[in-house]
Amino acid sequence: MKKLSLTILMIITMLLAACGNDDNEGEQEGAEQGQEQQEQGEEQAAPQEPDPVEFSDDEFLDKEEPVVVVNGEEVNGAAYNAAYSLVKSMSAQYGQDVSDLEAVQDQTIDYLVEQELIMQEAEDAGIEVSDEEVQEEVDAAKESGGEEGFQQSLEQLNLTEEQFAQQLRFDLATQQYMEEEVDTEVTDEEVQEMYDQLSAQMGDQEMQDLDEIRDDVEQMVIQNKQQEAYTNKVDELKESAEIEEQI
Repeated sequence: MKKLSLTILMIITMLLAACGNDDNEGEQEGAEQGQEQQEQGEEQAAPQEPDPVEFSDDEFLDKEEPVVVVNGEEVNGAAYNAAYSLVKSMSAQYGQDVSDLEAVQDQTIDYLVEQELIMQEAEDAGIEVSDEEVQEEVDAAKESGGEEGFQQSLEQLNLTEEQFAQQLRFDLATQQYMEEEVDTEVTDEEVQEMYDQLSAQMGDQEMQDLDEIRDDVEQMVIQNKQQEAYTNKVDELKESAEIEEQI
């Protein structure tokens, strides 16, 4: 099964976007992001409207059951169950085969390790995400997408609101950590290169002038840098981490 670490990193953003919460950055950015997903289609299919993913009770663990120990910190079944739902749902939405439950389990444990390593680093850096920050984002998602749309998005991912909030806490902590740790200075050359890529993807469609969408293009460049840095950081942390799987 294809590794989805970067996809999972961005899943909260995608879920909020599905609920209509992208801070009103405009239809053009959404179009550009759609074109960017199309470019990535050779490596993984874009999210579609798949049949609902089925889950059985046997796929989940007791909430207190130890799953993996990362640098002495135990991750239990409660965290595993939420991550498993997310991994399986997103894998299915990206057109991947989720019938191999052992592969889904392996991917879930890998994600949990990744998550725990980053959270440990964020904590060491003094980064804390408050309950108020998390609740503000949850409320914004509900307000922008509507309560019904929000609940439908959660249902598609097989997450409760509480589980969504926990994943959101990780996402917010990761964003803060990467913003502090990664040099996100963007050059004019990088912006022009990204713009040229987007223009090529538009084909015969007319592209807005760069000056009109520069902020959006710069944000794409920053996100690409952060994603690359995130992957490199996780790989680095795994090399020195003490990881003991319990299941």
